Amino acid sequence: MKGKVIFLFLAWKEIRYSKMKFLLIIGIITLITGLVLSISGLANGLSVDNASAIKNMAAETYIVEKSDTQQLERSNMTVEDLTSVKGGSPLGLKMVEIIHESEAVNISLFSLNTDSTFMPETQLKDKLAPYEVLADPGLKKEGFNVGDSFTYKDRTWKIKGFTDERFSYGHTPAMFTSSETWDDLHQDKLTYQAILLSDKDEVEAPPHLDTATKEDILANVPGYSAEQGSLNMMVIFLLIISAIVLATFFYVMTLQKLQHYGVLKAIGTKAVVLLRALFAQISILSILGIAAGNTLTYGLTLMIPKDVPFELSTQMILFNSALILLMAWIGSLLSFRSIMKVDPLEAIGGVK
Repeated sequence: MKGKVIFLFLAWKEIRYSKMKFLLIIGIITLITGLVLSISGLANGLSVDNASAIKNMAAETYIVEKSDTQQLERSNMTVEDLTSVKGGSPLGLKMVEIIHESEAVNISLFSLNTDSTFMPETQLKDKLAPYEVLADPGLKKEGFNVGDSFTYKDRTWKIKGFTDERFSYGHTPAMFTSSETWDDLHQDKLTYQAILLSDKDEVEAPPHLDTATKEDILANVPGYSAEQGSLNMMVIFLLIISAIVLATFFYVMTLQKLQHYGVLKAIGTKAVVLLRALFAQISILSILGIAAGNTLTYGLTLMIPKDVPFELSTQMILFNSALILLMAWIGSLLSFRSIMKVDPLEAIGGVK
């Protein structure tokens, strides 16, 4: 057999011989993968549910009322404030309760200039008429459809269409209306919450106003940092624990075979061939476990209730799968050291 493929022969031969032992390792990797993807999906789902309206908006710089928190819903800016900043587009935001088919629904009502680049992308080509809105597609699950009407502040509103992406704020779905509608709605006390700009260049703002980046606004969305920080730490600790668990399994597995590795060395097998065989074995087991874990997670997503915020993208699945595979490779380093140190003479003397 050619030296280039003998390590694959050794790796696959042992997997076939000790099926139950390796099935147990695959099962552990499957559960680890499923848990990592589940927590990542929950973290991403909460992120989308809490702040996707900010993340998906084209604005990079926000001019808000000067304060310690820089929270959009607490910022109040007058028409005079809007005219003091050049090139900006006004943003209105209010958490409201609407009545749709005799049921109360909490939403985040945004207002934007219909001509601005900050309006969410949609399939519609017509501009919003007075008291028409673009709605978050997540509202479809709650029975909202194009053409539906609802009431707020004794006025009848109409859903013109849905945005292409998810737009949610503070765990409530977002609706977007025109600045003209916002002005008419708040004739008695007209205020806006921010001025939007599409770049990160320094902007000269009056002393009573603050300049904030998108990252600043995201960090100050109520609950966003706490939620993401906690769940991301869980994922990090889980990856570290998985590396320790896999390292222990692979190390014990290697210790059980040290005599055999010694015999192979004694008959002329190079250490690099044994290392490549172990690396191939660990890679095969990890890839099979990760694939099974992805399948398990997909099955779980079909059973998750629709009101649970859970979002998994292809990019996130590939990223987490690659991290788990990397943890498995890191965990195998201890086993590599044992193979390099094994003494053929001692191994031959210990073989029964």
